[in-house]
Amino acid sequence: MSSLYAKLIAVIEQKITPMAGAIGQQKYVTSIRDGFITALPFMIVGSFLLVFIFPPFSPDTSWGFARAWLQFSLDHREALMLPFNFSMGIMTLFYCRRHRGKPGETP
Repeated sequence: MSSLYAKLIAVIEQKITPMAGAIGQQKYVTSIRDGFITALPFMIVGSFLLVFIFPPFSPDTSWGFARAWLQFSLDHREALMLPFNFSMGIMTLFYCRRHRGKPGETP
């Protein structure tokens, strides 16, 4: 078992690692990576908030906690949507700042 593992590690180190390193140094790949790193916290916060805003329960559930959560989210939907809209709005501003064009230029 350990010899198979050692062979696998050797193949990865000799063949795959140099190729992955070369691909990882390309400016397009690093741009995509940097974009995801920048946007990821906002996507996580926004996605997590959606679970609170739209609970994962059927409206006809009989579980008391789920019914209370559903009613709370219905009553306070506007206030709960503010942080979600804020996080997605900041992501939009980052995108617009990054992809702004010169006057008279079409995107």
